[in-house]
Amino acid sequence: MRRCGQASNRNDRSCTKLSCHVAECFDTLWFVTDVRLREWRPEDASAITVMLTDPEVAKWSHMAQIGTERWVAQEREGRRGPSMAVCGPDDELLGKVALRLPGRASPATTCRAIWPDDHPVGELSYWVLPHARGRGVATAAAIAMLDLARDMDEVRSVVLDIEPDNLASIRVAERLGATRREPSRVEHDRHGVLRTLAVFIVSV
Repeated sequence: MRRCGQASNRNDRSCTKLSCHVAECFDTLWFVTDVRLREWRPEDASAITVMLTDPEVAKWSHMAQIGTERWVAQEREGRRGPSMAVCGPDDELLGKVALRLPGRASPATTCRAIWPDDHPVGELSYWVLPHARGRGVATAAAIAMLDLARDMDEVRSVVLDIEPDNLASIRVAERLGATRREPSRVEHDRHGVLRTLAVFIVSV
């Protein structure tokens, strides 16, 4: 059994875009998550309506303003980089993971915590549907997306922008091998609230 945060062999792929089989350790318990990334489908819109009222997603996403059908359509276009639906082995929708490419991401990719040798810098974002949380889905999906990033010439490193009290997301960054950088940065969320954000960086 692999240790926390280790990626599966790249040959362990199915007919879907990417797959990742991860064993994660929480205290003395092990949870094994098998996830696959695929393109968004129009019918996925109904499965993610619960995220319209998710307080963490609402801080940074315009999903609530435009609705899930339009949101899925925009993610399918991939104008800012690949955005993938995270699914279980039976194609059950579990969440979302996206890689925003250099020049199309948030100011986190050009903040003072980013070093010259980090460039070009992309940005990783993800969320997990409520019923799938606590199973290692976010870590597995992030590993799979970083695997995809390694095949891209235009990305040398990836930043994760995380609020300091979001301990679950910080644990994901740590399992990816990301390093926390200083200084932290501040940005207004979509409600106009000024948020402090910790900056994590991982080389690809």
